[in-house]
Amino acid sequence: MTVKVPRSVGPRRAVAGAGVLAVAALLGACTGQPGAAAVVDGTAISTAEVQTASTELGPYFDGATPTNVLAVLLQAPVVEKLAAENGVGVSKDEAQAALDTQAQAIGRDVETFSDTALSVVRYSLAVTDLQALPDAADIVTELTEQVAAQDIQVNPRYGDLGADNMLGAPSFPWIVTTPAG
Repeated sequence: MTVKVPRSVGPRRAVAGAGVLAVAALLGACTGQPGAAAVVDGTAISTAEVQTASTELGPYFDGATPTNVLAVLLQAPVVEKLAAENGVGVSKDEAQAALDTQAQAIGRDVETFSDTALSVVRYSLAVTDLQALPDAADIVTELTEQVAAQDIQVNPRYGDLGADNMLGAPSFPWIVTTPAG
């Protein structure tokens, strides 16, 4: 049995179609786990968690973008561990209390936040406390080494991993901008 391939699909169309499929595959299969913004040492951080935390924290913190929230979440387990080891661990209740205080300061109603949003606040409070310790420089070195040692995969729409597994802004090389003028 033979299959006839219609001649209407020329080489240019085939190449263009393959290019579209390649771009779609790159954008869709970024982390190997559907719906994941990132995977850290086998644990997925979902796009829904990142978006929820970003939405919840946006009114309270400038720069609570999805990319910035994810950058914090990539480091949060290491920061929380180091904070606990150094006697400055932050609980969910302390994070909620900090958000309650911030809400009252800006005239908003007190809200209940998702665990992901509370993790971002715990990170922020813990980093501040770690930086105040006498051996802060050594702790920051340890933090950098532990984050660099993690196995991290990031969905490219959130950014690109740079040196030491630090998340940078996403790049969109296929978008060309022209200067205003």
